[in-house]
Amino acid sequence: MDPESRNVSLTIPAQPDYLVLARLALSAVCRLTPLEALEIADLKLAVTEAANEFVHHGDGGDEEATIAFDFRLSDDRLELELVGPAEATSNTDHELSHAIIEATVDGSEFTPGRTLLVKQLT
Repeated sequence: MDPESRNVSLTIPAQPDYLVLARLALSAVCRLTPLEALEIADLKLAVTEAANEFVHHGDGGDEEATIAFDFRLSDDRLELELVGPAEATSNTDHELSHAIIEATVDGSEFTPGRTLLVKQLT
């Protein structure tokens, strides 16, 4: 691991109880940014909504499924990439989540099993 790196990777079980760990990791990364507290709260909401698409909510889903988070910090932006099981939730749930996410970040990309969120820092 590069000690100069400002990137954080985290893999958790695809279960709701573990999402707090991703939010804590995001908070730690955000300490290295000029983001205001309200912007950080918005990012936490966006990550939670994005992760919910990959979470199994007691529906007997794959207990071995995981969600991988990559938080990549550069000088001008923060990229948040999530990779998890495709289609853990319904498309109807996706519409509301995507609307919330798009209202809180500067860029987003949704593909089956992968979500990319971008927050500009300048």
